[in-house]
Amino acid sequence: MKDECFGIVPIFGKEADALFLLIQHQAGHWAFPKGHANPGESPAETARREFEEETGISDFEMLDEPTFTEHYSFVKDGEPIEKTVTYFLGFVNSVEVVLQEEEIQNSAWLPFEEAVKRITFDANRLMFGEVKAYLDGRKLKVGG
Repeated sequence: MKDECFGIVPIFGKEADALFLLIQHQAGHWAFPKGHANPGESPAETARREFEEETGISDFEMLDEPTFTEHYSFVKDGEPIEKTVTYFLGFVNSVEVVLQEEEIQNSAWLPFEEAVKRITFDANRLMFGEVKAYLDGRKLKVGG
């Protein structure tokens, strides 16, 4: 079975001082906010809605491009699942978080190096490395 989700990599601040928001799901793992689309919802609409629901943050600018994707497989109730998660970049204007208690147990704003260590799954960590490389490249273009 194929499963698809959409989310946001939340970024606060600029360049070397940037912080990234990780959330701890009720299942215990640390990752970025994400979720499934409602009927008729676009990937971008889904990412925005899920981000606002899970974090309470509504003051942010989301980039439609580029997107970053992670793929992984797992077994649920004996059925193999191929999951794809597409992430957008979201630049937030406040670090105040109001967690959706039914789904999220904790959150943390962390610099890149600490965030990489906190992320639970390798696929999420790899995708986050691509985000960092993009942000570093963008910074070089702006400065140069």
